[in-house]
Amino acid sequence: MQIDILTLFPNMFAPLKESIIKRAQDKGLLCLNITNIRDYTGDKHHIADDKLYGGGAGMVMKPEPIFAAVEGAQPGPDARIIITSPQGRPFDQALARELAGCSQLIIICGHYEGIDERVIENLATDIISLGDFVLTGGELAAMAITDAVIRLLPGVLGDDESSREESFNEGLLEYPHYTRPPVFRDWAVPEVLLGGHHGEICRWRRQEALRRTWQRRPELLIQASLTPEDKDFLYSLQLPKFSISLALLHYPVYDKKGQVINTSLTNLDLHDISRAAFTFGLEKFYLIQPQENQRELLDQLLLYWQTNIARKYNPYRADSLALIDPCASLEEAFFAASAQTPGQVLKVIATSARAVDNMTGYAEMRRIMGQEGGHYLLLLGTGWGLTEETLAGADFRLRPVYGVSGYNHLSVRSAASIILDRLLGEKNQ
Repeated sequence: MQIDILTLFPNMFAPLKESIIKRAQDKGLLCLNITNIRDYTGDKHHIADDKLYGGGAGMVMKPEPIFAAVEGAQPGPDARIIITSPQGRPFDQALARELAGCSQLIIICGHYEGIDERVIENLATDIISLGDFVLTGGELAAMAITDAVIRLLPGVLGDDESSREESFNEGLLEYPHYTRPPVFRDWAVPEVLLGGHHGEICRWRRQEALRRTWQRRPELLIQASLTPEDKDFLYSLQLPKFSISLALLHYPVYDKKGQVINTSLTNLDLHDISRAAFTFGLEKFYLIQPQENQRELLDQLLLYWQTNIARKYNPYRADSLALIDPCASLEEAFFAASAQTPGQVLKVIATSARAVDNMTGYAEMRRIMGQEGGHYLLLLGTGWGLTEETLAGADFRLRPVYGVSGYNHLSVRSAASIILDRLLGEKNQ
């Protein structure tokens, strides 16, 4: 494999002359070139950046030297030309394996405010991010990508079994490792590893990988390939149990002018949200409506759906609507939800169509619920959403439901189904 790294700071890449990467080059398995982009600037001052068009702070890397440096690397027909950027595809082990199958990688290290967009649009084949954080430049990201890819090349590690057993290769974190002495400061190596029984050792390692993944990165289990024995072992861990109820708030909520109002019941909301709540196994659906005449109307509707005629006509709809518990206030709903699980602290998850400070993503929310257990109340608003005070009082503020366009005006019943699927859907069990 050939890897060309294009950078403004070639001296940063001294670590790539050591350890496994050096051995890969010595074996002829890797041709690694570090190229200074300034060598392709064409002026005596070697200027590789310039001011932003339209004004603004910082400098932008110019397109001409980058294009020239890439052409100087003589990219082959299947070369992957990579730009490191926090806006790119997250780098993971699957992408590392994909890149390890290429004959040539050209990695362009961004710096300053970024790279001229014409490079990104017309030259790059991949934009890759190490994560949702910002580094001074792309050099550290380029080194991480290079190291992760090179160790996957056949013959680089000497024992290909080593790379196959590492974390993430099977969707799990790796099992614990031990070496001599068998006892250190009263901490002993697990007995199974000393017995020499290969089958028992393999079983222990698999179970410890499952245990560690559940404890530290449970979201990885969503995509992991699990055998029936794996699932039985995970169930045997007595994982923390969590439950969720949902509350739909009609007061206090905003109207489109930002004024606090009381909205009216909507028949479609009652039916659709209760069906979603029943589908995803929620404990209760609290419908918060301070207006007495509105609650009386709701009582009549719910009473009808518990009659023999209605149940015979549509028993599934009757079962889902039976989850609804009318409440006159948010405080009453909190009290009722807390009574569902005595001794547990009720944790409130509020969400809105607008972004707020300290939002929690869906993967993170699943991780918290799975690891901590307990009872959660998912709070949704009608009208133009929950008030600032209501959102501020919640334990968690869930990210809005974003689609692929700038349109962000889903009905609350549509948003409820999407949110429940993201938190509790089949892939997330």
